[in-house]
Amino acid sequence: MGFVRSLAIVAIVTDGTFGCLLAGGSVVTAAFLGIVLIIGAYVGLQHPTWLVWALAVVVAILPAGYVPGTPVPLIFTLTMAVLLATVVHPREVTSFTPLEYALMVFVGVAALSVMATMRRPVDDVLEYVKWTSATLLVIALLRLRADQLRTFGRVFVVTSAIQAAVGAAMLTVDKGAKTFDLLSPFGYDSSFGGRFVFSGASVTARLSGTYIDPNAAGIGFLAALMISLLVFDGYWRWGFAVVLFGAVAMTLSRAAIFSVVLALLLVLAFHTMSTRNRTAIIGSLVAGMATLLAIPASRNRIFSSFGDEDTGSSARGEALREFPEKMSGSWLFGHGWGIPEFKDPEKAFNINYVANAPLLSVYRGGILVGILFTGIMLYACYLAYRCMRSRRFEVALYGGLFIAFFILGMQLDFSTVSIPVSVTDLTLMLVFLVVALRRTADPSTVGHVGFLYAPTVLGRPADSGDKVRSLR
Repeated sequence: MGFVRSLAIVAIVTDGTFGCLLAGGSVVTAAFLGIVLIIGAYVGLQHPTWLVWALAVVVAILPAGYVPGTPVPLIFTLTMAVLLATVVHPREVTSFTPLEYALMVFVGVAALSVMATMRRPVDDVLEYVKWTSATLLVIALLRLRADQLRTFGRVFVVTSAIQAAVGAAMLTVDKGAKTFDLLSPFGYDSSFGGRFVFSGASVTARLSGTYIDPNAAGIGFLAALMISLLVFDGYWRWGFAVVLFGAVAMTLSRAAIFSVVLALLLVLAFHTMSTRNRTAIIGSLVAGMATLLAIPASRNRIFSSFGDEDTGSSARGEALREFPEKMSGSWLFGHGWGIPEFKDPEKAFNINYVANAPLLSVYRGGILVGILFTGIMLYACYLAYRCMRSRRFEVALYGGLFIAFFILGMQLDFSTVSIPVSVTDLTLMLVFLVVALRRTADPSTVGHVGFLYAPTVLGRPADSGDKVRSLR
């Protein structure tokens, strides 16, 4: 086995180094990449869970970062490493949840779309592989033992809170984005700093941090807020939730802010709770909205959603009206994956493709891909509804946030389909939806929930004292 692992390291390093040279990289860059690959391959073979923790940190802290000296995104690199470790290392449990089976079919149907619309082979395949790796991360993370998945969630939440602090500092004391200069080895540049909302002559800064895009930051902080409800307890849980909601509000992402508001309304409507708790939620909702409305930046952002002066809403409405015409002749397999409007912001602005996750799935991959995507998300919303009926408030709130994000967030923002970090954030929401649903399970629900509790760990079998329960 040791010989096989050594051979695997040599193969990975050789392929990666020569690939860098063939792509036009310098000898120094190729040598550096070779060293990184040696370390990464060793870690992946000997300590695979370290890759999982590293992925949690990178998704939160360096979501737009690149492997130093290369044009390869950090998230993509670590995601592929985690997937490879999942395949290489033995697994005690090989059963999959219905959600995972659906995602496998989804990825397969999307591959047909790629082959049917391929015009730029390199771009098309690369975009598909990046999206597929982030989507299949669900399967890799659900192979973790419950306590390890909890650790992954905690690492992600804590580093997201650090990201919120960094973003807040960049809004106040680091307006020149010197932080990006410190992160220049990972591809950041101070010119990336500062995303704004323009309202007439006034300009309002938005928290984006190292996400660069404030809307992507809103989704990332929302995912961290949701996960914090499940991986922490007591004051830590609500402390992180407050910090991360504050970060969501500072991004001025209407998709994320409205999702939180709708989630609280859904929990009020469907979760069984005492009058005291219901009063507390209503009070928190009123206080939160009053705070948002008291701040001019967030007040203008919220109310501009309903006015004719909001160019974003006007463009979105125009794109929806023109969608059938733009899809003419491309309904079956879509317009393609590596098309220019997904890479060039100016072309995206001129074409004005629909900013709606389900419809963008149709635009890119065709009607079958769009139907599968929507079906999977509706199934996940059904599971989230089961969470809302739980007696545990944190589980119910998680379910409400997931449903609200699909109903509002994914209809107002398309990044969960096209931007790798946001696709990864959606993946984490799906993974921890499974965790939330497990918390609703007890011996009396066996046979009804439809999920598998899999106490396994990459690289070694489950502890002998763990139990494997099939909740079908």
